[in-house]
Amino acid sequence: MHFLLVSMGLAMPATLAAAPETEAQSESSQEIVLNSFKDNWAISLEGGVDFSLGRFDSHAGFGQRIAPVFGLNVEKWFSPVIGLRLGADYYGTKGAALWGHGIGGERFDNGYYKQSYALITPALDVMGDLASLFCGYRERVYTPVLYVGMGLPVGVSGDVAKGVNMDMRGGLLNRFRLSDAWAINLDLRFDVWEASIAGEGNHGKTFSALVGVTYKFKDRGWKAPVVPAVAPVVGKYSDDEGDALVVQLRDANRKIANLEQQLAECRNRPVEKVTEKPLPVVTVYYNINSSTLQPKDKVVLKAVAKAIKANEGRKYIITGYADSETGTAAFNAKLRKARAEQVYDALVSYGVSPDQLEQKTSDAKLDRFGSYVLDRAATIIPAE
Repeated sequence: MHFLLVSMGLAMPATLAAAPETEAQSESSQEIVLNSFKDNWAISLEGGVDFSLGRFDSHAGFGQRIAPVFGLNVEKWFSPVIGLRLGADYYGTKGAALWGHGIGGERFDNGYYKQSYALITPALDVMGDLASLFCGYRERVYTPVLYVGMGLPVGVSGDVAKGVNMDMRGGLLNRFRLSDAWAINLDLRFDVWEASIAGEGNHGKTFSALVGVTYKFKDRGWKAPVVPAVAPVVGKYSDDEGDALVVQLRDANRKIANLEQQLAECRNRPVEKVTEKPLPVVTVYYNINSSTLQPKDKVVLKAVAKAIKANEGRKYIITGYADSETGTAAFNAKLRKARAEQVYDALVSYGVSPDQLEQKTSDAKLDRFGSYVLDRAATIIPAE
């Protein structure tokens, strides 16, 4: 998708470029305009086979990995280069499995289970016309269309993961023009299914080859813009006009000099010192709805107690926090106090003088990383 969008961005300046001044009209192969929303719609019906490339599918024979696939799609082209395709596909999937979904009691001679299930996959694809992108727009017998997209497969038969899953896919749509309205397609596609579909501990993969037909609704073509020839304009300033321009230039130079002076004054201005708030000596994190210290926290607090005792003249503030996303206000208030008390009691038990400690609580947000889980804590900060 990124490749197609970037390619379209690079191509549009060339396709929308104006004709030389001496020409009155443009060529449709070089200059393309976007169409209205009601134009350039198409519908496609296709069918073919898919070949399973899952984790254990190589243990099945070639013919035992082939299953039918069908698709019905609606296309909307916004320019000759890029379009969208929305539709639904039926995938029958066959292969080999060691365990997982879509297996019965039947086995191959090598001991692997026969695996078979079916999926209905609504999908949205971004399509890029490579010929129009690199060679300019014109009607061609053969057009290669590269596409990437995403689907939401749902299991419809066999023991397969139910509900909405994920499918990433990409392919090459080879389109052969029969007339202005009709075309036939050879669609070569590769799909990567979500791991839960096959249940084999790995992503399912399939390669599909489909043959189909496309009908294009009116209006189908693209029209180049007509660029009128513009005669060169030769102008000449009078003396009064020239004098007025000189005055404007002098005013502009004075303004530039004034701005340069202001810039120099800003550069010479002393830098203001920013005083940062002291960071916590340590932060103790708690489990949800808990004020119980973990063994690892007690080890840390022992080391902190040793450092505090070495600074007898310094006081430290213990602040309890609780996240406001869970629990009532009354319960969180008690939880903040209990968390601060747990740290206070631990430090005192490790020999810190109560005179060096002060307890408090705060309903402010502690985290700096956008996760309220980090508010379940108590901090130790040196008193100012």
